[in-house]
Amino acid sequence: MHLVVGLGITGKSVLQYLLSQGEACFAYDTREEFDCSALQNEFPMVTFACGQLPAAWVEQEVTNIVISPGVATSEPWLDTFREKGVPIIGDIELFARAVGKPVVAITGSNGKSTVATLTAQVLAQAGYYVGLGGNIGVPALDLLRSDQYFDVFVLELSSFQLETTYSLQPTSATVLNVSEDHMDRYTGLEDYLQAKMTILNNTQWSVLPYDLADSPTSDQTHALHFGLQNEGCELKDTQYGLIEKDGASYLGYNHTPLLAVEKMALKGEHHQLNALAVMALCRPFEVSPSDYQQVFSSFKGLPHRTQLVMEKEGVQWINDSKGTNVGATQTAINSIAKQTAQTEGKIILIAGGVGKEADFSMMADDVQKACRKVILFGRDKALIEENLLPNVSKEKIVLTENLAEAVAIAKEQALTDDVVLFSPACASFDQFANYVERGEVFEQLVKQTLSTNP
Repeated sequence: MHLVVGLGITGKSVLQYLLSQGEACFAYDTREEFDCSALQNEFPMVTFACGQLPAAWVEQEVTNIVISPGVATSEPWLDTFREKGVPIIGDIELFARAVGKPVVAITGSNGKSTVATLTAQVLAQAGYYVGLGGNIGVPALDLLRSDQYFDVFVLELSSFQLETTYSLQPTSATVLNVSEDHMDRYTGLEDYLQAKMTILNNTQWSVLPYDLADSPTSDQTHALHFGLQNEGCELKDTQYGLIEKDGASYLGYNHTPLLAVEKMALKGEHHQLNALAVMALCRPFEVSPSDYQQVFSSFKGLPHRTQLVMEKEGVQWINDSKGTNVGATQTAINSIAKQTAQTEGKIILIAGGVGKEADFSMMADDVQKACRKVILFGRDKALIEENLLPNVSKEKIVLTENLAEAVAIAKEQALTDDVVLFSPACASFDQFANYVERGEVFEQLVKQTLSTNP
């Protein structure tokens, strides 16, 4: 008997998978208010419970607890099962036990969705049939159940998923970067980093940025590193970086150019870093320079990731709703400042939501330098303001209740050549279902507000 915990998208995929394997299941969601009637109709052979775990279930012969990433493994009610020796695993562990094809695994605080998408596109361009999923799009177990044939799977994985994964053996894997996120689930940054680094435990090719290059990997692992060589660092063997040749800049491996920077549709250093990570992840596969050029010359970014919504009266409005942590918002601020060659203080930042106990003072210097106004909304707006002060001038900060008010204030404040950047640095669930809904609402508000005559 399996106990499936958490009945969102992941939990449903777990139920479908286990039942397709002829396994018996209980299904439980910790939320009192969760309505499981639709699931009960879909899976009449499964017993469901919400809120309080039925006491009788504790006495059952549970072989595995399959827990969704949104449920913390530190929940006290799990202790009884731990004491009985019941394994606590996740959907990726089930996937790892069954998969028979190469896997590319990607994690990091920022950029993992973009890198996963690009990796899948490059491999597809090279002729592979690619299954893309995990923390992005399709649940991993749904890929296994698909009728479609795949040569390789590309998985975006969160730290929560990695906490309950033990058997995954990727062909290549990366930790793109680590900055403060989910501090409400971890004891500190080092604890969060260690959860991320488990992705490398059994990989054949580890891919790490230079600032994580000293992290330990298995003796059997091929180590690849990537970075932009901005400080006179020589490009060494097993490293991906910038190569200058005949007056042009290329992304390449060792001393071999693979992609001219000018051919990339997306400009900015973080896009170059993403491209280098993709190249390193694809090293074990047969990919040509023309495959990289074909993909990177046409890829214009993911929805809700520093996406231009509108430009009107010399003001650009940028949707970066996917910026759900401090590091993501810092990257967005610095990238826009460099790309637009803005003088200091030309960005109007809209941020706020659920802060996840992050240290917002880490972005204070960037905000003070690049932003003329900071409009904060949502549950933790006052906490964010407190973190930004005293490094950010008090007169720069405006507090408001919701996103609609924030957009209206931004319109009032914006001047020609300004950029209004919506990069919340927070989770969305105080006022929205997820970052996608938040980004869509922002785009609707911008279009409505700018179409209204002053």
